[in-house]
Amino acid sequence: MLKLRKKLRSFRSDERGYSSVEFVIVATTFLTGFFWIFETGLIMTKQMMLERALDITVRDLRLYSVPPTKLPTETIYQWAKRQTCETALVFKDCEENLHLEMDTFDPASGYAKTFKCVDRSVPDLNPLGVFTPNQRSEIMYIRACIRIDPMMPNGIAMFPGVNDEGIPLVADTAFMNEPE
Repeated sequence: MLKLRKKLRSFRSDERGYSSVEFVIVATTFLTGFFWIFETGLIMTKQMMLERALDITVRDLRLYSVPPTKLPTETIYQWAKRQTCETALVFKDCEENLHLEMDTFDPASGYAKTFKCVDRSVPDLNPLGVFTPNQRSEIMYIRACIRIDPMMPNGIAMFPGVNDEGIPLVADTAFMNEPE
């Protein structure tokens, strides 16, 4: 027992390695904060790119620049999904992970705050809704949701809607469907 006490006393009085312990504590805290800030910035950039891509796609729909020759081979849903993904540029497997919803918008009742996002285990159904160009004074509401995988899975506690499938990014917009 006396030997153990002497060893502990000598261990306690030895000052070698203090700076290493301090460095490990400070560096870990600093690097964790740096990577969290970097990932947050990356997620915000992806959110901005999704919103921009959806706005450009909706602008093409609104101005009727959808080529009529393409629509017999692909639906408006497929066209809008492809166009959004081609414009966004920053998403991996965009067409598999993007979910679009389109519906008419009634200003009196508003719109649902809840959103559907991609369930990666189920193939995407065509939930875009019915869109008929040239309808008079019809407000169309379109929402896009994509799930992205975080770089640091344990560092995403601040983002709402996070689960094992990733972080949902949601963009929405509305436009007036009018005759040509």
